[in-house]
Amino acid sequence: MFGYVRADKPEMRLREYEYYRGVYCGLCRALGKCGGQCARMTLSYDFAFMALVRMAIEGNTPVFKARRCIAHPIRKRPMAETNEILEFCAASSLLLSYHKIKDDVRDEKGSKRLFARVVKPAFALMKRKPSKKYKDFESDIIKRLSDLDEYEQNNTEQSLDRPAEIFGELLADIMSHRLDGAQNRIARKIGKHIGKWIYIIDAVDDYEEDIKCGRFNPIEKVYGDGGLSESVRDGIETALTYELMEAEKAFDLIDYPDRDIKEIISNIIYLGMPTLAKKTLEKTERKEDK
Repeated sequence: MFGYVRADKPEMRLREYEYYRGVYCGLCRALGKCGGQCARMTLSYDFAFMALVRMAIEGNTPVFKARRCIAHPIRKRPMAETNEILEFCAASSLLLSYHKIKDDVRDEKGSKRLFARVVKPAFALMKRKPSKKYKDFESDIIKRLSDLDEYEQNNTEQSLDRPAEIFGELLADIMSHRLDGAQNRIARKIGKHIGKWIYIIDAVDDYEEDIKCGRFNPIEKVYGDGGLSESVRDGIETALTYELMEAEKAFDLIDYPDRDIKEIISNIIYLGMPTLAKKTLEKTERKEDK
């Protein structure tokens, strides 16, 4: 479900790109420290974005250091030093990945279920450290995922907004964890609307595969399985734009610690995410629309 919150790299200045990549690499290192080297496979742009947002809200600027890594052993590159925010985002990634694998074992079929069964023990080992440190937080994740699963399995309501709302609350919980006051309110609003955007675009991306495999898909429940007309795609794109606009209202309340982090976040929400949404929606065209 993750991997959609990306920057439009060609539109970044070199300094911003180095900053963005440094945080991404720093998150990768944090994953290795948190869950072992194999934990790096859960690395995603979404959690790098989350780390940037948390840093912006808390007024925390990353410290970069030139390092080599397994993926880039020859030339050193700037990497953000592990801090509390990167550690928390790494832990969140591992906890969510484990419980997604656990759900796949129960709900998927064929090769996907087999793959989930094979990797589940490895993910269980990776999440042991985060589970100990964030036990109460993991309980909240399990509750939100359980609510979402119950809706998808048992609800016949034709709604795209309701399941997106549940997933949005999950991201709001993650984004606002251990924040108070205005910081908590800003983080929750951002998390909720970015989470709803992720859920909707993931449903669009998986539309054809879910229909083929007989899996729940809220897009199919609302609009059917014959492909999406141009007017329907426009409506979904409007809904996605609305979620970003609502998140933008909260972003405007942040007192950014430096210009670079503000420009990177702006690039992601104004360029990267809308561009990805447009490309993803094009996949669902009806044959008669092509």
